[in-house]
Amino acid sequence: MAHPDETEIVGSGGGERPSAPPQWRRTMAAVRILALLRAAAERELVDQRAAAAELDKLIADHADDPQIQVLAASTQATMVLNGGIVRDPGALHAALVNLGEMVADHPETAPMLELMAQHRIAIQAHQAGDSTAALSMLTDLIAKSGELPEGNLLRSAFEEIAPMVQELRVQIGGAHEADSAARDQRFTTIRNRAERLDLPAAERAFLLVSGGGLALGAGAEQDPARIDAAIDDLREAITLTPDDHPDHVIHLASLAGALSRRAQVSGALEDVDEAITILEQARVLAGTPGHPHWSLVHEMLAGLRSRRGDALPARLAALEGLRGYVWQVLLQPDASAARAIARTAADDAMSTARRCLVDHAPVDALRALDAGRGLMLFAAIELRDPYTRLIDAGQADLARRWRATEHPSTHLREDVLQVLSEGVDLLDPPDLSEIQHALRRLDADALVYLVPADFPSPGWAVIAPAEGPPRYVALPHLAIEQGSDIERYLAAMATRDAALVEPGADRKAGPGADREIGSSTTARFVDSLDALCGWAWKAAMKPLVEPYLVAPSAGVPDRVPRLILVPMGDLARVPWQAARSPDGLHLVQRVAISQAVSARMLCDSAAAEPVQLTSSGLVLADPDTGGRAADLLSARLEAYAIHQVFYPGATYVGRRPDGSVSRSGAGTAGDVRSWLRADSTPMGSMLHLASHGVVETATKTASSRLLLAGGDLTADELLGVMSASARHQLGLVVLAACHTGRSIYGYDEAYSLGTMFLASGARSVLSTQWSIPDRDTSLLMYMFHHFLVVEGRPPWDALRRAQVWMLDADREPPRHMPLPLRRTLDDTDPAHMVAWAGFVHWGQ
Repeated sequence: MAHPDETEIVGSGGGERPSAPPQWRRTMAAVRILALLRAAAERELVDQRAAAAELDKLIADHADDPQIQVLAASTQATMVLNGGIVRDPGALHAALVNLGEMVADHPETAPMLELMAQHRIAIQAHQAGDSTAALSMLTDLIAKSGELPEGNLLRSAFEEIAPMVQELRVQIGGAHEADSAARDQRFTTIRNRAERLDLPAAERAFLLVSGGGLALGAGAEQDPARIDAAIDDLREAITLTPDDHPDHVIHLASLAGALSRRAQVSGALEDVDEAITILEQARVLAGTPGHPHWSLVHEMLAGLRSRRGDALPARLAALEGLRGYVWQVLLQPDASAARAIARTAADDAMSTARRCLVDHAPVDALRALDAGRGLMLFAAIELRDPYTRLIDAGQADLARRWRATEHPSTHLREDVLQVLSEGVDLLDPPDLSEIQHALRRLDADALVYLVPADFPSPGWAVIAPAEGPPRYVALPHLAIEQGSDIERYLAAMATRDAALVEPGADRKAGPGADREIGSSTTARFVDSLDALCGWAWKAAMKPLVEPYLVAPSAGVPDRVPRLILVPMGDLARVPWQAARSPDGLHLVQRVAISQAVSARMLCDSAAAEPVQLTSSGLVLADPDTGGRAADLLSARLEAYAIHQVFYPGATYVGRRPDGSVSRSGAGTAGDVRSWLRADSTPMGSMLHLASHGVVETATKTASSRLLLAGGDLTADELLGVMSASARHQLGLVVLAACHTGRSIYGYDEAYSLGTMFLASGARSVLSTQWSIPDRDTSLLMYMFHHFLVVEGRPPWDALRRAQVWMLDADREPPRHMPLPLRRTLDDTDPAHMVAWAGFVHWGQ
């Protein structure tokens, strides 16, 4: 419906007069809130964002009136439930929390709040891919909603979704034909309800679309009569909703889907052409990638264009659709909702990239892949503290609203993003020329995306070289199949991670650790890692790197080629630097390997001015975790030696080799925060953390953190600390702790402790892919700093040289290596892959 402002609600008297009594203001606020509530219930809110903003203002204006607050909060929850829960379950969560706090003592509201919260959880489960769990919860919800009083708004809402839930049950149970009679009954029920004359047009249209979807059997219907009936209903629904109604775009997309299904059954290409025309209209009405159905419309359009043989328009539509995912992730106030969108974005990005490569368009494949990478990390960085940028843009009021809100809502985020994106292409990844400029600044030969096979499509390496046109290589063996070496490795790693779930086992794995984590678990992981190294060479590295080994790199005889990898999906857990050729050499002995979150972040790293390392910094060693984790005796030796030999001016916190606590600090989270926040050049720009690292990937408790004295330091907390404008710059962060490179939100998100430092401005970061061994890691870390400081190598080359030193049977320790560390060589095997292959370089 059109939204009259408060002046129109008051009447023709010119609005609320300055002398109006408080009771008059209160009455008018209640009238306006009830009008919004009715419009939300009847699906007549044309501009939901404006309505949400108006409710926020009414709540703020009547902050001391509990009845107005409860009424407004109830309306917020209804608006989200009826108008956009799938798009934004986080908004419903915020509304429920707000409402729950206000009406906690009201006996009739408790059941409604419980059901609404359960509905939110069910939607999130479905978004996360667990349809079975979502179905179980929704079915239970429908049963419980029947216990609510007649006329209850929530009961009516659940009655509307009951047919769709039942249809989902049919799909999951594989009982489509057996339940056809029941489906017909549900369809008839919906049609009868839709034909009621007293229903608002938008609500009637919603029922027709629901019935149409039911008749289509979720796209699996074969009966032409059913499909025709669905198309008729969908056409009527479109006539009932004006172009500016928020449901109009999805109604058009639904009709296009029905026409596509009829074309599949009948072979009528005219239906495909009409569906394309309808989707073109839908994308014009959607307007921008900020529309909630932008990606869906473009994905459908790409598929239909491809069906008609229009390769270029299909490819462009798919690429344009990917832009919508970036915007939606940026909008989400709820991490689990953002995670679900990001996962879909990564899958669609790889699918689009494969389509581009079939069309011999590697430039578009690069663009597609980058559009689905690291979106949650990008969102966290982009919105970490936009206050200054908003002030600079002349949006002081918006800046104050952002600072005043602990959990910014979707519409507040949208307001902020509109400002931040003005004059900036916020949604698009860098083009090839930008990537090549970054590679030259970083002295790298190429950026390489590794895409796993998806039968019948092979795997791919998509290569952006520092010079020349992009290229791509088909990799048929780059497949994660049952019984393959990589599948066994991933399974063994999962088992080992489970065995090491207690943080006390961190940094113990490797030679001689069998008695600590179980000999069978260790042996299985070590054996699978050994086999993986041969697979990695054959499946990807041999065809990828051989062109760079034919002649001296870049015309410099002693220069080692440098490749920067972006492995997609589970390929991110492969230690590519350990790939082994038939002659027994590992890739790291031939080529320097770094990793990047995305081309976007690669360009950001390259654009930052280098930060010079000095003899100062912060070194943290094995802080006392109060029994939460085992002591790391070798980590103390490592850190103390690094401090004494290479960074004598650094602050040393934690424990010394003899177990005593440093007078500079016990190694608390506060010690690290204080050093990071210090605006002082003498503090140094190098951070070396030798401690325990823990990763939790559960949807609700996902976190990556360091176990320190007196508490933990999480990746999210680091983001807040690193966003401080006064802090000094970091040239190098060495995370000599377990799992610091492992993503908590899925591999394509690359959201870890290491990448958090990188995205927050650290120039170079070393992180780990697994639980690293205490003694052998100490040797590797010492040698890394040796090559960095004594020989003046850049961090990426210093790590490569340290790893090559570990592999060298004739290795000699530097004369300045302290005796306690030197003795480690007598009873350990540095060449063991678990010891050196788990470290990865990111950045400059």
